[in-house]
Amino acid sequence: SFGEVRSLDPHSRTTALAQTASRALGANLHFPFRSSMIKVLISLSVLAAAATAGSVTELPESVTKLIDYSINPCEDFYQYACGAWHKDAVIPPDKHDIDKSFYEIDVKSDAVLANIFSDNTTKFGAFYNSCLDTATLSSLGVTPLEDSFKAIRSARTKLDLLIVAGELAKNGIPAFVDISSRADDNDSTKNALFAYEDPLSLAYIFYTNPSDWKFVEAEYKVYIATVLQLAGYTAEQAAAAVPVIIRFEQTQLGVAHRELKDMEAVVSPYTALTYYQLDQKYPLLVGSWLKANGFNVRDENGGPNDWVGFRHLDYFNRTETLLKNTTLDNLRTIVEYKLIHASSK
Repeated sequence: SFGEVRSLDPHSRTTALAQTASRALGANLHFPFRSSMIKVLISLSVLAAAATAGSVTELPESVTKLIDYSINPCEDFYQYACGAWHKDAVIPPDKHDIDKSFYEIDVKSDAVLANIFSDNTTKFGAFYNSCLDTATLSSLGVTPLEDSFKAIRSARTKLDLLIVAGELAKNGIPAFVDISSRADDNDSTKNALFAYEDPLSLAYIFYTNPSDWKFVEAEYKVYIATVLQLAGYTAEQAAAAVPVIIRFEQTQLGVAHRELKDMEAVVSPYTALTYYQLDQKYPLLVGSWLKANGFNVRDENGGPNDWVGFRHLDYFNRTETLLKNTTLDNLRTIVEYKLIHASSK
């Protein structure tokens, strides 16, 4: 517990505060990226807590070894509290900072998890090691995805294709909308469904910043072509599909980016639409997802919980139009790319 330090003389009080601070938080050794500057950080809130709680008598050696007793705490308290640790600490080559709190917790947690995952007799271990078995994964190729490819290629209408895409979401393959459950802002005791934009292949900045896009453009095009060839495309077919996928993503990102700007500018309550309303308003984007996942879109009245919340509708309005204006063949290519891209992560 923290020390009762108020009755001590100033120097002893400072020592007690330093000891409790060292024990509670330790220190932080930080090299800013590409910099040789070292910073030692310690939480002053710990000191405030130390002055009002518990009692300190003796601290373990694991704590006192962090303190540099050669330093006058009234002149450099931080160096006094954590100076010994700072002097001996070594930043690993794969890190740019370390500390005595969360860094050590992470290291010890990773060691515990590694021990659990190394046991192949448990479900955790078997699953974890199956993900690392790259030799088997490579030998399987796209065989585990063959049924999904067959369903995609058998679709005869856009709606049929997008229902297949919605079914893939059950296995973590993103469709064109992300619908998930979370706490209802109007009643935190209940969960509700909310709709969001679906994730793109790259981070936003690569689509919106020309210099960042130029940095990845060539390699991303090669990646898309390679992924499609794994799905059975010829080199020529893959090359022709690359601009189709990039153009679709950039257009979709433009929609999402405008939506983000709107969200920053306006804070409004969500809009709740019933499954029936969504199937009428967004048959390709949302209605297909609801049908694929077993929701009843035919009941015009619906139940009290048969709705999905939307923060803003602009993204969904524009993306529904984008899907309508994209040909069936191009949509098929985009869905196949989404499938194999997500499966290769």
